[in-house]
Amino acid sequence: KADIRKQATEQKALLFKNLMYDWLNTKEPNWGFDTFDKAKKSIERHIIPKFGNRDFTCISPKEWFDFFQSLQRDLGIYTQTEKLTSYCRNAYDWAKFQEKIKFNPLEGITKHLDKNQGGNMKFVDIDEFPALIRAIRSYPKRDKAIGLELFALLFPRPVELRYATWDQFDLDKAVWIKPAVIMKKDIPHAVPLPRQAIVLLKELLTYKTESNFLFPGRGSLSEPVSDNTFNTALNRLGYKDRQNPHGFRHIASTQLNNRFSDKEQVVEATLAHLKKGVKGVYDKGAHFEERIGMMQWWADEIDRLICAP
Repeated sequence: KADIRKQATEQKALLFKNLMYDWLNTKEPNWGFDTFDKAKKSIERHIIPKFGNRDFTCISPKEWFDFFQSLQRDLGIYTQTEKLTSYCRNAYDWAKFQEKIKFNPLEGITKHLDKNQGGNMKFVDIDEFPALIRAIRSYPKRDKAIGLELFALLFPRPVELRYATWDQFDLDKAVWIKPAVIMKKDIPHAVPLPRQAIVLLKELLTYKTESNFLFPGRGSLSEPVSDNTFNTALNRLGYKDRQNPHGFRHIASTQLNNRFSDKEQVVEATLAHLKKGVKGVYDKGAHFEERIGMMQWWADEIDRLICAP
């Protein structure tokens, strides 16, 4: 009887739902209540009914791929699928470091799932991203190349960089204060500047004209470049219909959510997404110290990806 009870206990421990809840419990102390509750409900709605009572060591990579692809194609929930994939992958990673498994069946899955190309975002896969950055750096119009690289580093909405002016930047304090007038939610937002962005901005200063815009228009110093300028540059680099300026936000968002899955609120603040609340107020300096490290990590990660063999 003791052996039977032991076997039953071991089998119960291998259920995916127990792995998932064990991993979630490790995150609860660091996540805010809203973040934890939202993740738990999403997992219980989509993951547990399908895989909860399965032995997590026996669920194949193809089963996971087919499942997540069906969420994308049948339900059309691309952003939520990315988060669910991240949760499950991180749970398996946790199991690996607990020596419960030897490999993660979700490793590398995101590069093979559909990309959400809805709306006005077009973006390359992360595997193609280093080649894109190298192409940008070789673009002959240096000021436009700097602009494109700032899109990659700082992932602003296109209108925010087009209408950026030098008085919004404090390079000594390493911060860009986006005024409310150019923000999607009409609320100012402070952006920590990583070292790489400061180097580019100082270089861009050497191209400065009498205009206060970082990227002044050709016909008038009182107007910024047209909304097609950076898209045209990407087209000339061979990325027509594959990458546009807005798409850099998706690339950065995906990587930040994967790397900092336990800091959803900080990622949301970094992306200047409006807080949910009674008044929907967004604190322009919210999580600022943490966002400094997050922005520097992303800039360093770009360098790492470019140098990777």
